[in-house]
Amino acid sequence: MVDPFSGMGGFYSIMNSWQEFGVFTVLLPLVLVFSIVFAILEKINILKNRGVHLVIALAIGFFTVANPYVSAFFMPLFSNLAIGVAILVVLVILMGVAIKPDDKSFPYIFGIVGGILFIVILARTGMLRVIFGENIDLWLMQNSAWVVLIIVLLILGVGVALGARRESEIKLKNLGGL
Repeated sequence: MVDPFSGMGGFYSIMNSWQEFGVFTVLLPLVLVFSIVFAILEKINILKNRGVHLVIALAIGFFTVANPYVSAFFMPLFSNLAIGVAILVVLVILMGVAIKPDDKSFPYIFGIVGGILFIVILARTGMLRVIFGENIDLWLMQNSAWVVLIIVLLILGVGVALGARRESEIKLKNLGGL
């Protein structure tokens, strides 16, 4: 009997068997594409027939999985997305410790970090090359200081604007109380 806590036995052998069987390259992308297409068809309800929606979603799912680029796209995308979600969870925990619950800056900080993580995920999956062209890596390496400076200035600008807005709201409340 294989000890599940030693080496590659137990859970790891099951995961390797599933990988060899094609669960991660065929079955999971098929289920994902099928469920997204089916949900969209059900939501817009153009055909008014659930069976037709099911068949169309299944056909699109199989067509998508037949394309080898789909699995090559989904695997790094969702593995990097999982890393991004883990980072966001850690950020929420740290922000919960450092920021008061009634502080209104929480959504802005969360949005900025989420946007940065989204760009990092696009870069790691190679989608930035698809969107901006093959030379985006070279351009970013040559202009990284300017890109970081612009991002920092944008964040500071948003922070100053929000601070000024909050300051004016406080002054208006104080004037109303007189």
